[in-house]
Amino acid sequence: MKTLKLALIGLATLSLGSCTVYHTAVVTNNPVGSKTGVAKAKVGQVDADFTFQSAMKNGKITKAGIAETKVTGFFVFYTGTTKVTGE
Repeated sequence: MKTLKLALIGLATLSLGSCTVYHTAVVTNNPVGSKTGVAKAKVGQVDADFTFQSAMKNGKITKAGIAETKVTGFFVFYTGTTKVTGE
């Protein structure tokens, strides 16, 4: 019974754990600009692409000013997002 309780407590602890990593970078000397491009991907997604280049393409940006990357994890489910701002 004690082993079962410890196993359930361990499982509950793992399932409630989450983490977010966030990074903002000024990648060039270009102005911040008015356009924004976003690229997202989830675990298990076949065409997962949240790269800097795909975010620029989605926002039709030719000159990047700021890049933001965010990775959020909940147990084994992760989501990645890249946001680029520029002209």
